[in-house]
Amino acid sequence: MIGVFDSGSGGLTILEALHRRMPEQDFLYLGDHANAPYGHRSNERIVELTREGVETLFKAGCSLVILACNTAAAVALRTLQQKWLPRAYPGRRILGVLVPMVEAITGVPWSQEHPGESAAKPTGKTILLFATQKTVNSGAYLEEVAKRAPNIRLVQKACPGLVDAIEGAAGARPLKGLIEGYVQEALEDAGSKPDAALLGCTHFPLARPYFESALPMGMELLSQPNVVATSLEGYLKRHPEFAHKGTGRVRLLTTGKPGDVNLSDSYLPPHLCEFEGPPAKAV
Repeated sequence: MIGVFDSGSGGLTILEALHRRMPEQDFLYLGDHANAPYGHRSNERIVELTREGVETLFKAGCSLVILACNTAAAVALRTLQQKWLPRAYPGRRILGVLVPMVEAITGVPWSQEHPGESAAKPTGKTILLFATQKTVNSGAYLEEVAKRAPNIRLVQKACPGLVDAIEGAAGARPLKGLIEGYVQEALEDAGSKPDAALLGCTHFPLARPYFESALPMGMELLSQPNVVATSLEGYLKRHPEFAHKGTGRVRLLTTGKPGDVNLSDSYLPPHLCEFEGPPAKAV
């Protein structure tokens, strides 16, 4: 069984893409709604909450967990992989959504940190990155893209309040207004027309139509769910020990109260709509 962890409901965009691409896999989703959002929390607290969520999924029978939260992946993934996982669960794996996106942006495999190692160097371009304040402050995307493709200019734009608006089903008008403001500011920061844009928070694809209408017509908007699904599919082919075929069952857990998970029907895929919970806390 494959686990998917998110600070709230944004990771459902990743889960839906994974389930669609690999319908034979069993998935267990855990949304930490009781502590969402993560964007305003300290790095230490984000690491702690992410570890607790991952451990809950491990104890429920998952051998592989996807951090479907850019903030958790940017702040906590490396620490958990290097300092906690080898000691606590040496046979398990934790993957994040940041790595596949960096590969998609640069065209350079994660194992190659320097474009000089590749015969085909990525062409210079400007890409807008919309993310939470914590993801922007971490500098993770800037650092990893610069290692592999220093001629790519990444213009970051933090979008404070947008996760709260999406989680709270704020409605079309408030979301549209917020997103139009952030897009306009990002375009001004870029100075010239960017080549593409990236939604660097798994909540943001839930409001993708508003980004598409606010961005210049014809601009490519990279789809994080599809990129992550493609990446995981490749990973499971390379590591078949984690590709346990099941019945295609999908379960949703929340650390909060299921009835308090407020999502608009227009955002959530219809077959992923009922949460259970809260799960037993890992000890």
